[in-house]
Amino acid sequence: MSFPAKNSSLSVVFFMLLLTWGDGVSVQIVNKISKDTELMVQCESGDDKLGKITIPFGKSWDFEFRPHIWGNTLFFCKFSWPGEVKRFDIYDGRRDSPCTDVCEWRITREGPCTNIYSIDPDYFYCFPWE
Repeated sequence: MSFPAKNSSLSVVFFMLLLTWGDGVSVQIVNKISKDTELMVQCESGDDKLGKITIPFGKSWDFEFRPHIWGNTLFFCKFSWPGEVKRFDIYDGRRDSPCTDVCEWRITREGPCTNIYSIDPDYFYCFPWE
């Protein structure tokens, strides 16, 4: 192999390592709809379909991933419970960059709520449904 070809191969390997560099992130979805109401969740990204999950009231479900180095990771979810179907981008790398470990989302009838924007872990900011 000539020097330029070997050099370009190393560049490709280095570039691929950069794309997966950094720690993983965990998204935790907690069902806070109402007592005795199951929450159906179906999440996906451009690369991954995570399947359909049923979360009983007060319980949670987590998934993990490694965010893209350029901050453009996006996971969107469809949430449904009796009489309702909602959608929300549960992880948007540009919006959720403060979350570096566990991104907790409490799903309520009014919208998804998170504490990743607050220094007080008991304060949850709620978003409207999309």
